[in-house]
Amino acid sequence: MSFSGFLPPRKPIPSFWNPAHQGYVFLHLGENPFPPTEPILHAISQAAQNANRYPDADATILRKKLADYVGFGVTAKNIWVGNGSDELIDLAIVSFTAVDQGILTFDPTFFVYTFAAKRHGVPVYSLPRAEDYALPASENLFGEKTSPPESAIALTFIANPNNPTGTLTPRRRVREVMEKLPGIVVIDECYYEFCGETMADLVHEHERLIIFRSLSKSFGLSGLRLGYAVAHERLIDTLARHAMTFPVNALAQAAGIAALEQVDVYRRQIEELKYRRDQLQRELSQLGFSVLPSHTNFLLALAPENFVPVNPAKTLAEKGLLVSDQTSTPGISQPAIRIAVGTEKENRRLIEMIRGIIASYINVI
Repeated sequence: MSFSGFLPPRKPIPSFWNPAHQGYVFLHLGENPFPPTEPILHAISQAAQNANRYPDADATILRKKLADYVGFGVTAKNIWVGNGSDELIDLAIVSFTAVDQGILTFDPTFFVYTFAAKRHGVPVYSLPRAEDYALPASENLFGEKTSPPESAIALTFIANPNNPTGTLTPRRRVREVMEKLPGIVVIDECYYEFCGETMADLVHEHERLIIFRSLSKSFGLSGLRLGYAVAHERLIDTLARHAMTFPVNALAQAAGIAALEQVDVYRRQIEELKYRRDQLQRELSQLGFSVLPSHTNFLLALAPENFVPVNPAKTLAEKGLLVSDQTSTPGISQPAIRIAVGTEKENRRLIEMIRGIIASYINVI
């Protein structure tokens, strides 16, 4: 008997921690290139001394710190935490969908929404984004022959800024779309710190709204997996009832608390990353790539049609530099790579490699 269902085989993800990938440049996962600060390392070290104890199941102190950080009158009762935003996506699907009521996404977007839904046997519906990769106009959501029936949608995921495009839909359009959608609406703001655009101020008045955020990108805690949800108390209560007993480990909680006590440090790092991002965008454009305007710590670069006769992500990987191949992502119709902004040295190496590939290709033809 097979239990694999319709899920594809698990594919290995190249990792900094894998000995087979030593010496590689890792720009494929959207990681923050800045290492943890000394206060965070100290907090982790202190927490590790009590690793024989289970973590606080309710993450009491961390949730209070996150509520203070979010602002808008949000309290700890409006916060839930998870093992990265991936777990929160899974938790939302478990909490709010059923076998006959699924999720809605806007393609192209973060693949985990669909993957998590399929894992639970939940229907997946999608609508295309606009030509600029913003959300479609609210009046174009339903009523077309290709539109999903509203009664079949229990949960909608909207990434803003969007992943993998890095584009930002204006707040007014997001709100208009949100008002037209049935069921629960998740606004995924995992890159909030790079754009400053949020809907978190609406969670008190909109009982169908959930905000997802992460401490992976802006606060550089990807290795500890720490995400959080902001919502009305009733929705948080529902998420908590369906959550694992200990959703976030003690080391991650300690690191998160320490990170939130030095927000100014991370704001300076984010400004540096934005500067490097804009510089990288200019250089890629000069090499013939169409680079989408980004409000995140990564860039989506569409390769020119005559760039190389092979996949650009694969070509770079063969040279020891990893970027994310987005060519087959639904809604993206040409060779495309998503590139995280790295250190200055890593960004220079990327540009030099691409120049070298272009030069080799020109010599061949």
